[in-house]
Amino acid sequence: MLTGEDFAVLNEAYRNSKMGVETINAIISKVYDEDLALDLNRQAVKFLSFEDKVTEKIREADERPETGSPVGKAMLWTSIQANTLLNTSTEHVADLMIQGNTRGITDLMKAVKANKGARKEYCELAEELMDFEEKNIEQLKSYLK
Repeated sequence: MLTGEDFAVLNEAYRNSKMGVETINAIISKVYDEDLALDLNRQAVKFLSFEDKVTEKIREADERPETGSPVGKAMLWTSIQANTLLNTSTEHVADLMIQGNTRGITDLMKAVKANKGARKEYCELAEELMDFEEKNIEQLKSYLK
């Protein structure tokens, strides 16, 4: 049985990993640097792995993860299209991805801190995802000029 705090942490981790995959899927067609494309594809695979882990934890408790709204997906896609309309440089795409990973870390940190009663294993899973996003940021910095 998941407590409200458990569910809040797990659901934020789910939302975060899902957003990572959706963002990469929306932006990958605009990436012309093969190294960056490879790095983003590897990140997408890892985000999918986190999404699967979190989904499994939520389903073990006979719950379902909160899915994002179609409007939210459309807003993400529109934002990416607008942000890359005039600039699809490797540096710009890396910068956008750094911003996304930073937001993800911030949202996860808020969820963990606001739900101090959540199970340790769920908080550790969220921290593992934050560590992954920190590594993504460090990797993406190499594409900045």
